[in-house]
Amino acid sequence: MKLTYSNYFQKRLKKRIAKNPQLKTKISKQLKILEYDPNYPSLKIHKLKGKHATEHAIWIKKNLRITFIIINDNILLTDIITHDEY
Repeated sequence: MKLTYSNYFQKRLKKRIAKNPQLKTKISKQLKILEYDPNYPSLKIHKLKGKHATEHAIWIKKNLRITFIIINDNILLTDIITHDEY
């Protein structure tokens, strides 16, 4: 699968990393895994409910998640949020 980054995701990611630079390594690792093996256990991939029912999320750390939409063989990253935000 190929990862694609929405403009909104890129802005939010930049803000998160600015607040916590150590996140960059963890996020990079998880995104590489997502690209090559979306079913890898450490991702804890799950489908969202409610207003985000068309999206999935992966675990980054504690309550931080990256949300995305699967379109054909592409993964469109849509947001980086805490569990409480969705």
